[in-house]
Amino acid sequence: MKHVESVKVDGNRSHWIARALGTEVSWDAEVYNEKENELIAWRSLPGSQVNTAGSVHFTPVGGGRSTEVRVNLKYDPPAGQVGAFLARLFGEAPEQQIRADLSRFKLLMEEGSAATTGRR
Repeated sequence: MKHVESVKVDGNRSHWIARALGTEVSWDAEVYNEKENELIAWRSLPGSQVNTAGSVHFTPVGGGRSTEVRVNLKYDPPAGQVGAFLARLFGEAPEQQIRADLSRFKLLMEEGSAATTGRR
């Protein structure tokens, strides 16, 4: 996840720090639903700079030889609609970031390596 600076996990809670458009934002989140090899769902906690919730679903396909990964995300940008517009304009909107992150993840899973910027 290119824009994520750090994640600290403590049980089902985590503290995230990310950078986008030259600005650092942080939030606390909790995993509230998890089914092994099937689903993980999270939501940000009250008082976080970012209001977000989402889930990742893993579905076996191709006779169990492959896995479809689907991400659902709700995200309220810290700077409101202006921040959302600027993020889209500069290619840093969450949906753009997730698409790129999933492409890198797919490459890593299929080929054992992924293109990096040297930082990750």
